[in-house]
Amino acid sequence: MKRLFIGIPIFSEQVIQFTNSCQKDELLNRYVIKWTNPFNWHITLIFLGQTPESKLDVLQKYMESSFTGIPSFNAELRGIGIFPNSNNPKVLWLGLDHLNPLISAQRNMVELLQQNGFNLENKPLKPHLTLARVKNSASRMAIVSLIDQYKSFDFGTVTFDRVILYESISTPSGPEYKPLFAKELSSSYCN
Repeated sequence: MKRLFIGIPIFSEQVIQFTNSCQKDELLNRYVIKWTNPFNWHITLIFLGQTPESKLDVLQKYMESSFTGIPSFNAELRGIGIFPNSNNPKVLWLGLDHLNPLISAQRNMVELLQQNGFNLENKPLKPHLTLARVKNSASRMAIVSLIDQYKSFDFGTVTFDRVILYESISTPSGPEYKPLFAKELSSSYCN
């Protein structure tokens, strides 16, 4: 069994500079905020969970059919927020705009997986980049202040050019995401 998800890798120098700056803020980090390693940054499209290795080939086939013909595209990184809410912050996230090219392909793949026996969480897609996990909400006011300051901030654009089947591997220093298969998006256009 492998713990799997399908996602899109993200890289942004501007966001790296922002998180590096935040990590130096003593108020923000006093009560343990675990910042996500930029090498692990991604948007989760579908969380599969514990999956038998025997399903890897069929997952690759479903990814090929669901994402064929989808062009590479640019998305905007805009605003930060928290899940589930400001009274109980657990995840500090960065929002994304203009993901329309992927939404229908993601829905089609979810339907295909469900029709073929995969048990998926029945949650709507809320695309975001997890910047950090809040381990203790004693720093809640510093987090709320940060969100107020950057809730509409434009962090630039990123190009999405592939969808990846990842394995999530637990390590003592935190999760590592190992790419198992990549489906390149068409390079015919980029908005």
